[in-house]
Amino acid sequence: MLSFILSFGSLLIIVQATSDYVKPWFCHRLDCPKFTVLQNTTDYQLRHYIPSKWVATNMTVATYGRSSNGQLFQKLFQYISGNNVPGEKVEMTAPVVTTVIPESDGQTMYIMHFMIPYAKQTNTPVPNDSDVYLVDVPAMDVYVKSFGGFAGESTYVTKLQELKTSLDTNASNVYDSSQFFTLGYDSPFAFINRHNEVWLQAVKA
Repeated sequence: MLSFILSFGSLLIIVQATSDYVKPWFCHRLDCPKFTVLQNTTDYQLRHYIPSKWVATNMTVATYGRSSNGQLFQKLFQYISGNNVPGEKVEMTAPVVTTVIPESDGQTMYIMHFMIPYAKQTNTPVPNDSDVYLVDVPAMDVYVKSFGGFAGESTYVTKLQELKTSLDTNASNVYDSSQFFTLGYDSPFAFINRHNEVWLQAVKA
């Protein structure tokens, strides 16, 4: 009986925390993934993200530039514009997330993701394009470095190295070094108060 009460109490706490969630300013008016800040320093945050569904597409190339980025973005944009079954428009969300996975042959896989809006996390429209697919992302902890301005690939790489340098000063900060994530929260037409992030996935020691 006591264990039931404790479990029910824990459930109430989780429900309360979810219902009280206030999304950060950099999401603006868009749905964005929900997180809790576990650690906050001057150089980075450690965040816990809840499970969520995303739509994704990918390519593997030796050199990734604006053209490659645009190709991935357009495939996902066509999906949310109605290139799906049943041909519904899907609201844009933030951020645009790209997983970057360097490979041993000098090529790199880039996986771009849009989060599915909360209203469509169930009964999600199915992509028509065979290169576009739905992904259920489990709960995860990530180390986050935030920065402003317009960010290209070289900027993300610089900020990634800064994040690694900060994390490596403490042996308890363990992360997956085989990949990293780049995140942009703003449209190309936003010129002020831009917000970008680079992530490393935390690994339990």
